[in-house]
Amino acid sequence: MTDHSVPSLTIKKQDAPAQLVSWENPILTIGRDVANDIIIDHRLASRRHARLERDEAGCYIRDLESTNGTYLNGQRVSGLAPLRNNDEVWVADTVIIFRDPEATMKGTPPPVVMRRLTLQEESDLRVDSAAKEIYIKNQRLDPPLTAKEFQLLELLYNHRGEVVSKEQIATHVWDYEVYDYNAIDALIYRLRQRIEDDPSNPHFVVTVRGFGYKLLDERSA
Repeated sequence: MTDHSVPSLTIKKQDAPAQLVSWENPILTIGRDVANDIIIDHRLASRRHARLERDEAGCYIRDLESTNGTYLNGQRVSGLAPLRNNDEVWVADTVIIFRDPEATMKGTPPPVVMRRLTLQEESDLRVDSAAKEIYIKNQRLDPPLTAKEFQLLELLYNHRGEVVSKEQIATHVWDYEVYDYNAIDALIYRLRQRIEDDPSNPHFVVTVRGFGYKLLDERSA
């Protein structure tokens, strides 16, 4: 929880307008006594009823062994309970709504992002660059690819649906010009042996004669 982004509390009492309070201090006390930060002048509230606590890890509500209890989203609190965005704390006739400024906003990603997510979900092949793992039909490839096999597939995957030339493969996988393109053909052969059901009739890595290779996008294949 950053210092410049503090939570807020909406305090609603019966027959009174709602009050918005910034939660600035690490601890806010709640109760009937006038010494509390949030005063609840009601017979069902204890003098020292509950306490709101905030630290770097998060925000919490703590019941102070009150007579009639503190309720979080309808459930009685026993000791300390974490708070989430839009949680409701009930004390006597008062509801305190917690607002977390750092909570993730719900919504729909932009269309281009949605399309990428859909393609990943529908794809038979997925490359996890961070983990250096390959998934085929949601099953991790085991044993893993060699370093050059992975670099080749990662290059094709990042340009799936596009033709990748042998010059591009040479630069990406070997870091220098490969004059004998038989080495690239051999690498393609080994990769197909690992990821294709039928390497002689490839479903993923296809040859575009005279240009290079292409990783097929299942939606357009």
